[in-house]
Amino acid sequence: MPYTPNDENITVDNAQKTVFHYCDDKSIPIFLARELFKKQAKLIIHPYYANRTTGAIRQPRVTTIEFLGWTRFEDLPDEFKKHIKGSTYYGIHSKVLKEFLAPIIRKLPRLNKIVFGASVKTRFSEKTVTINWNTVDRILTEIKKENAYYAKNKRFLINNEIAALTTKFSPQTKEIYANELKAFIGKFDGFGRMTDDDTEALSKVLEVLPKSKISVTSNFIKTKDKINIAYLEDIISEFEKLMKIDIDNEKKWQLFFEVHSWVFSHLFPYDVILRQKEAYVGGKTIANKDGKVVDFLLSNGFKDNYALIEIKTHKKALLGKTAYRGTDVFTMSDDLSGGINQCLDQKDNFLKEFGKTENPIDPKCILVIGRKNELLPDQTKCFELLRANQKNVDIITFDELLAKLKGLLKVLKN
Repeated sequence: MPYTPNDENITVDNAQKTVFHYCDDKSIPIFLARELFKKQAKLIIHPYYANRTTGAIRQPRVTTIEFLGWTRFEDLPDEFKKHIKGSTYYGIHSKVLKEFLAPIIRKLPRLNKIVFGASVKTRFSEKTVTINWNTVDRILTEIKKENAYYAKNKRFLINNEIAALTTKFSPQTKEIYANELKAFIGKFDGFGRMTDDDTEALSKVLEVLPKSKISVTSNFIKTKDKINIAYLEDIISEFEKLMKIDIDNEKKWQLFFEVHSWVFSHLFPYDVILRQKEAYVGGKTIANKDGKVVDFLLSNGFKDNYALIEIKTHKKALLGKTAYRGTDVFTMSDDLSGGINQCLDQKDNFLKEFGKTENPIDPKCILVIGRKNELLPDQTKCFELLRANQKNVDIITFDELLAKLKGLLKVLKN
């Protein structure tokens, strides 16, 4: 009986075993594909990729897959089956099985044989890996769950991102269900540094906890303090890194305060809200040019007043380098003088542009600039006198703001 071309055919069938070869378009057996042992529960697959157009055979690095405990190829798990034009081919075919084996194959460059068995012990060597199938089956089930979970999240993300662009899509609401949080956290072995986004997400979880779970023990408060401490330590570390930069880095400082705008709350005796980054405050010409922009516009918690914050850098000088009179009288630097006038100009334009619509009550101006700890004693005195007599602009230095953050950290740790 002639062999079927471009397919697997039985080429040997005796009392010991049945052997299958892949035959080319001329029905000539050219590759050993499978072996079925009749006197023991053992099957062997030799994976390959056949090009039916050119007749070429390509074999992967793992040349042998052995199954112990199976007597028929039809009974092998579906992960090893692939159906093409009425024929069934065997090998590593499913996506999850490939995902599971890929890191093993990468880690063992000389690996050429994998053994699966229902009752074997898992063993790893350079050329052969033996794995208990029950263990693999459980792992593959978990991988399928993970893939389904992330596929669902991806669909949700794509839908909501498109919904933000057009009304033809409706935003979807997603909720976390019972035991999902436990399962998610169980994927991790510990916690690294937490960002403000992490803290915000955690606070939403804590808000829905039953009161009994919160009041039973003080551990909840201690845990929250640990989160705050870790988060604040990160902020201080980032602040200190920016302070070590030897060039003007105004854009980086603006980005820092944009991400951590809550830092501004330590400059006020009341609650404040970030209304706008790089806010337009008026001053455009008839030609719609030369508009004034303040780095940050804040409003108080009652939304009946505003604060305009201008950010310079820690490298800007506060005072002149040489004494103006004698040895202990110093003038303000061009950077400080210019920063103060810039704040006053922004305030003036803001009142003219939005005085009637926003009803601000004498908006506060704050200028963040320079470092006080670099001043000499006589310079420090002049700076404090100058600052105390600036009635319309509050001046704070970067090292003073850093000291406020470190003070807050000290309070939390104590």
